[in-house]
Amino acid sequence: MGLSLRDVHAVTAIPLGCLAALEEGRLEQLPSPVYARGYVRSYAEAVRLDGDSLALELWRILEEARVAAAANERPTRPGGARPKQRRPVNRPAPSPLAALRQPESPWVPKPGRLQRFLPAFERSAIGVLLVVLAVGLWSLGQGGHGKQPPQVAAFNRVRPAAPGSTAPAPPPAAPSVYAPASDNGSQAVYAVGKDTFSVVVKATDAPCWIDVRPAAGASSLFQGTLQPNEAHPVGEVSGIWIRVGDVAHAALTVDGIPLTLPDKPAFPYNLLIKK
Repeated sequence: MGLSLRDVHAVTAIPLGCLAALEEGRLEQLPSPVYARGYVRSYAEAVRLDGDSLALELWRILEEARVAAAANERPTRPGGARPKQRRPVNRPAPSPLAALRQPESPWVPKPGRLQRFLPAFERSAIGVLLVVLAVGLWSLGQGGHGKQPPQVAAFNRVRPAAPGSTAPAPPPAAPSVYAPASDNGSQAVYAVGKDTFSVVVKATDAPCWIDVRPAAGASSLFQGTLQPNEAHPVGEVSGIWIRVGDVAHAALTVDGIPLTLPDKPAFPYNLLIKK
């Protein structure tokens, strides 16, 4: 497509060093296998390829390499003596990404792995729903007996407007959560309806890498890995762009109100928060 690494970096926000490592097959220089799969998926989508299939193919390559490494480890002989090792042949190591260049692959993911858990999940969901329904009916029955409506103080009552005057409009209610205004599969956009606001990014139950910028393509304000329960606050801003390494292990709030993050575990995602 005639794109340079900097062009791909501008589209995907993947660090240039990681892009070079992907091009040369040096996966050990990436943060982790999870980030490797996410980078391959984002890179593939940027050049109009099937990112999901390439990420699955990379997972297969890593698993085969791990199994091969475990099979090559010989057990020790009785008495503590190790077997005689053969001299390694000086051959160039194949690139871990060589299989991704093949037009076809005989490997097909095993179907039905998720289907085995669906019946148990459905039973659990039905049980929780019945418990919530029973508690709601019990609360409704308790609230309808022996309780009088609270008396409203005279100074809190709404007085009728004078003739010819306009009653003031009630203030808008604050939302309980912020849902994405739009989502294209790699970036979610949130509109908070405020000129300035503060944002807090927090890692939940696992380490989470983040990149905070005033806008996409701008200089980074903070880039690093948050440990579990570690938070990074961002002061009063009028807009912010955040790339999260794994939205399944992150939580964001705007002025104390949580954001509903996309359901895309184990993949990086871009979040744009604006007025």
